[in-house]
Amino acid sequence: MSNKLFAFSTLLVFSVISNCYTQELHKHFEVAQSSNTDKVALSVFTKAGSSFINGVSSVKPLEIYSENENNIAASTYKIQEFQDHKYVEANLTCKNHVGLNFTEAIAKNIFSPDIDAKDVWQIKLSENTLYNLSLNYLLGSAEIDLSRLSVERLKVNSGSADVFLNYADGKRNAVAMDTFFVKVNLGDIVVENLNLALAKEIIAEVGFGSIYLNCGNNWQINSKVSASVGAGSMTIHLPPDDIPVLVRIKNSALCHIKLASDYKKVGHNLYGNAAYMKNKQEFLEFSLDVGMGSISFLH
Repeated sequence: MSNKLFAFSTLLVFSVISNCYTQELHKHFEVAQSSNTDKVALSVFTKAGSSFINGVSSVKPLEIYSENENNIAASTYKIQEFQDHKYVEANLTCKNHVGLNFTEAIAKNIFSPDIDAKDVWQIKLSENTLYNLSLNYLLGSAEIDLSRLSVERLKVNSGSADVFLNYADGKRNAVAMDTFFVKVNLGDIVVENLNLALAKEIIAEVGFGSIYLNCGNNWQINSKVSASVGAGSMTIHLPPDDIPVLVRIKNSALCHIKLASDYKKVGHNLYGNAAYMKNKQEFLEFSLDVGMGSISFLH
């Protein structure tokens, strides 16, 4: 395989809709099949609305669909080549949200929740391509299904959006993931079947919103989860009891951390489960930094 890299920076703009699959979608953009494309770096930016991402059996690395054929007022694409790397930047802007900032977007969402209710996008990724994904959502909602995909790095940022990430059919990431990063300011992020990401490093950051992480079953690699909470909350659904788990805590007097009842203190601000006591060489490690918020562990 060559070292060629495709990078896409895609500005998509959304508003609220309950279910995109009930709508007729129209293709707005695609990346054609290329024998020189080994890796795609895709950046998605949304301001409001609903986004859906999933893998498909396709030779095309990227396809973008929208409900409204005339939804885009101006789209720009930029291609750059450097040595054996190729970068493609695509900026897609919905005419009704051009120049919309965070404060305006929140006000629009509160006082006019039905405006642009059909602004929905479907992004399809190929099961035959290696990806670095950067997914950024200001408002609205996003459903991300990474089943059967090969994702080397993942970064999800939510301003005040509700994001649901899952491996819906139980198929794990096709490659080992270097970094799995999720961050929320005022919104909510739910991650199911985190174990299927095969991530070595997991980073979860909460401002005033919330994050729910379900570790799933059959954790198979040594991983470190770095979790920080400002004034929001985080809930972590632990893996089965036979998975060794170590928890490191850096907290303040104003925070609240609820550990599982069977975790014992093994050092200064260190806690482990019974499986960790038996195997201190291979384990899942949580490193917690909490300000005024809370972190809860569930079985």
